[in-house]
Amino acid sequence: MKSKEFLIKKLKELASKFEDIKIRYEYHQSTYSHLIEVIPLSIFENDKAYMLAEEKLENDFENLFPDEDIVFISEDSLTEIKNPELLLGYEEVIFNNTVTVPEFMVEGFTEEIDFSDFTNYALAA
Repeated sequence: MKSKEFLIKKLKELASKFEDIKIRYEYHQSTYSHLIEVIPLSIFENDKAYMLAEEKLENDFENLFPDEDIVFISEDSLTEIKNPELLLGYEEVIFNNTVTVPEFMVEGFTEEIDFSDFTNYALAA
């Protein structure tokens, strides 16, 4: 098993065990380092069960992949994740923007509106 596969599997287990956490993961190939952001900071610093689980994951990883680094961070860290490869605990937001013919979309109202004389002040400010 490769290091990324190992970590993704273990991070999913961690997220299912601690339901209130959010995890983001990013791998930096140039430095062979794996960044794992865990929030909220309170669980990262104060939850003993979480800290033991993180320590075990870190030790297991270091034993299996001694030439790679694993770094856990949290809120307000100087290191940041810019392009996460894995998000756990974040709700997925999907924008489904479709173009619609401008009409009033009120039940029972079928008259189309002529917007040709409409002045748009959105860019006036």
